[in-house]
Amino acid sequence: MVIKKDILTSKERVMAFLQGKPIDRVPCMPIVTSNASYLIGKTINEFQLDPKVMADSYIAAYERYKYDLSYLFTNTSYVAEAMGQELVYYDDEPACTHNPIIQSREDLHKIKVADKNDGKFPILFEALDILNEKVGEEVITAVCFSGPLSTAATLRGTQNFIKEMYNDPELCMDLLKMTTESCKNFMKECVEHNALPIILEPISSGSILSPKLYKKFSSPFTQELVDLAHEMNSLIALHICGKTHKIIDLMADTKADILSIDICDLSVAREKVAGKAAILGNITPADELLFGTREDIMGACKRVLEEMEGYAGGFVLSSGCEIPKKVPFENIDAMMDAARSYGAYDFKSDIK
Repeated sequence: MVIKKDILTSKERVMAFLQGKPIDRVPCMPIVTSNASYLIGKTINEFQLDPKVMADSYIAAYERYKYDLSYLFTNTSYVAEAMGQELVYYDDEPACTHNPIIQSREDLHKIKVADKNDGKFPILFEALDILNEKVGEEVITAVCFSGPLSTAATLRGTQNFIKEMYNDPELCMDLLKMTTESCKNFMKECVEHNALPIILEPISSGSILSPKLYKKFSSPFTQELVDLAHEMNSLIALHICGKTHKIIDLMADTKADILSIDICDLSVAREKVAGKAAILGNITPADELLFGTREDIMGACKRVLEEMEGYAGGFVLSSGCEIPKKVPFENIDAMMDAARSYGAYDFKSDIK
């Protein structure tokens, strides 16, 4: 096995990939998020609250791995926080919700449609400015945010929100309208900062919702975000955690440009997406990246690359979901090495 040196920069590779031009190797985007803070000796809490720590963490991760996308993300609740939800912050864990702010319809007045200056949004925008200045010529930066349904579930509490789909669907719709507008306001500013928006929908997972519920309560609101991104001449990605084999065709119907998949047989995804979108996935964060050996990780990457060879929509090698904080840095190195060996192409650069 020969690990080839990169010929293109990360940004050159991704831009060529999106334009259907030849590239030197498969794009590889391990979903490195707050664990990047460990590369500079900082805690996850410092990463979440200090834009310079956040930016420096991602710069350190990019310099080490030379991956093909910086994936800005702090926690699944920061859109809800900007709408009025209180979060609990820990020293070395992502912030989360303990007490959902919406206990009944009468509590709707306690939240608002978030604007670009609300909550911790400005921290992300300042980090984007630093990244654009320091590594913007080399690598594309994305911002991942919880989409309308998952944000609504955070505000109401996930179990209660799912019950309300049956007991009070009007309340669900009222919340979804507000969370969609909040996501739009945030996403607009991300695009203005030259970032690729990534919609994260953990609660839309096929492990939680049936296809019927997904189609009613999630897909239409995701569609609004996709349409807005395209109106702004931006590409957009959709990531749904957990099982998606029963909804992968519905995900493709949103016309998101990139579908990031977690637990889904790639042969099923390949058939059902049918070239409508690029597919990004799906090395398991736990079984392979956390507990696997270097040989396990290299072998898993090789199998995935063989499975997706020739896929018309384009394939990006990635972890299936966010990489756990205890994954050894060397295991992420192994994933990148697999991309530079099994995913290397015959290529001659005409870039001077």
